[in-house]
Amino acid sequence: MSGDPAKVENPRRQALVRLKSDIEHEMRDLTGLLKKASADVGEKRSWAGRNAKTWHSDIEGRRKVMLAQLGNLIPAVQAEINQAPERVSPAEAKMMRLDLQG
Repeated sequence: MSGDPAKVENPRRQALVRLKSDIEHEMRDLTGLLKKASADVGEKRSWAGRNAKTWHSDIEGRRKVMLAQLGNLIPAVQAEINQAPERVSPAEAKMMRLDLQG
């Protein structure tokens, strides 16, 4: 990377890039979350009847809402990444690192 030699990598931006990667990884894992349980009940493999159908509909609805909400995180994090400068002054980087530590 070229640029002002007095500038350093933006630690906040780096943290956001890691967060986005983690969310994408978790999304792959979470896509199947509750799917097997829902399918087993919905297909009458482990439970049948009106209550089973109600449970199946409820769990499928919750699963879809959860995945949709998690899917909204990726564009939100990307928007923050896009707004964050790639390089900042050493003093700014130090303050960002302190903020990131909590």
